[in-house]
Amino acid sequence: MDVPAPNGGTVGVVLTRTSAGITALRVNCTHQGFPVGRVGAVLECELHGSQFNPETGAVINGPADRPLTRYDASETNGGIYVTVTTN
Repeated sequence: MDVPAPNGGTVGVVLTRTSAGITALRVNCTHQGFPVGRVGAVLECELHGSQFNPETGAVINGPADRPLTRYDASETNGGIYVTVTTN
């Protein structure tokens, strides 16, 4: 899904429901910026196959060597709210 960014554009995020709530991760792989998508129980880059933990964004398999960017997310009254920062 796309959410508003501070610069007026949008940022693609992937949401995962966990026992602790909602996790929001930037949809772009940290290797070369291509999108990641769900493949089984992981998030996988479409280009080189880097895999990430969908709850934490941690790298499972490279070539990416940095976790996905994580954003604050909450669920209130049936709505999911994501706060995108410029950091």
